[in-house]
Amino acid sequence: MTEAAIKPKRVAEGDNESGKVKLERTVGLVSGIGLTMGTMIGSGIFATAPGVVKDSGSIGLSLLIWLLCGVIALFGAISYCELCTMITKSGGEYQYLYEAFGPIPAFLFCWTAVVVLRPATVAAIALTFSTYLVKALPLDDCNLGEWPLKLFAIAVILTIAFVNVMSSSWAAKVQNFFTGAKLLAIVFIVIIGFIEIFSGHTDILATGFEGSEYNPFKLGIAFYSGLWAYDSWNTATYITEEIKNPQKNLPRALLIGIPLVTICYLLTNIAYFSVISKSEIVHTQAVAILLGEKTIPEYFIWVIPLAVCFSTFGATNGCLFAASRLTFAAAREGHLMTILSYCNVTRKTPSVAIFFLTGLSCIYVLPSDFTTLVNYFSFSAWIFYGLTVFSVLFMRFTQPDRLRPIKVPLIIPIIFVIIAAYLVVAPIINKPEWPYLYAAIFIFSGLPVYYLPFVYFKLRQPKFLEKVITFLQYVLNVSPPADATDENEIDGNAVEMDEKPNEQEA
Repeated sequence: MTEAAIKPKRVAEGDNESGKVKLERTVGLVSGIGLTMGTMIGSGIFATAPGVVKDSGSIGLSLLIWLLCGVIALFGAISYCELCTMITKSGGEYQYLYEAFGPIPAFLFCWTAVVVLRPATVAAIALTFSTYLVKALPLDDCNLGEWPLKLFAIAVILTIAFVNVMSSSWAAKVQNFFTGAKLLAIVFIVIIGFIEIFSGHTDILATGFEGSEYNPFKLGIAFYSGLWAYDSWNTATYITEEIKNPQKNLPRALLIGIPLVTICYLLTNIAYFSVISKSEIVHTQAVAILLGEKTIPEYFIWVIPLAVCFSTFGATNGCLFAASRLTFAAAREGHLMTILSYCNVTRKTPSVAIFFLTGLSCIYVLPSDFTTLVNYFSFSAWIFYGLTVFSVLFMRFTQPDRLRPIKVPLIIPIIFVIIAAYLVVAPIINKPEWPYLYAAIFIFSGLPVYYLPFVYFKLRQPKFLEKVITFLQYVLNVSPPADATDENEIDGNAVEMDEKPNEQEA
């Protein structure tokens, strides 16, 4: 079968004469900021505050950790600014690792992210949505059991998948709406807390650093809890080819969105501590609802779980949106089945990748405790974050003459790499457990998967599936993608650079 089994009409200016489809640039700066903030602010701020307090030991130190987690994410984003303006392809870490270290590290990343991390995260956030939806509706006393919740979660995933398949612009608008809604919800929570503080309820905050934990390895666990809430700070880099003027708007989306999220998280935690003591927060699984129970009338409590629903729905949309672009990019490079890179001819969306991730996410909803899997694989995410930022340093020496529209001070990626190494090692030293080893084994199991089917047998597009793939092309109205945007070209026009682009500092 040839890649152009279907040769569709040129339905848009971005298509080329071979009949291959090109993703459209529909995401502007506001939508980029909305995607960054909307994906970061999910269930984390409502669920991980107890873990940060428990492992830090004090109110003051927990607030400091929330601030430092924001700084860590910002340092990562600053480092990524050099990479994403130098390598203007969708796929985030996958593309940067590929350019710096070759195909094997890039494949191990996409193997881990596409098969486990991204779909399992989508499933986890969707389950959180369904749990809080029951609390917001008059169903909390019905004792529905876990299966109705799982069906709710699957329905959410399918709804979001439909929106993403139909239009990237629709997905961006959904993201913007729910980002605005969740910011209003956070403002509501912050106002409640600060009313209490200005009313004189400052005793809990006054405890400051009493009981602080100083074991550096245990503090690593506290940072993990906080950084879980900051995860997806890099989401915008996965959709580089769909961002308008990415060499300007992509860095701006990262460097505006992350500080705003940091401010939101700090103010929200201060609001929690206005009426919730350290012992209470450690033993609750729904800190925002506990805040509502202590401060607002009972008939108005439903607002809090509804706010969490807005937050988690937007995060699920952003996570699936970005994950499908990673799958698309890896398949286009030949690291996954080629069919996964095929795009809808008329809607210009990577619909096959979206269908694939939707199926995996729905499967991950079914087990009872798969979230444990996500927790133990989180340390692997920091392996790849650290390695990606290390590529900034590596390419400065291996590719010194390469065009760099933004050139970051080297001290920033150096600090980030050291922190990433600490975050990988600290939880293992503090509490060595077999699941960490299992996660590492899974990552390296990608090596035989890479060498046998994709290198030795070259099964990117198996011949025995040619008729099935041709049938799917007709049914789904999909076609192979056009080549990635050249790094020195944006929408067919030469990139406008400063006279000395290598001297521009972030």
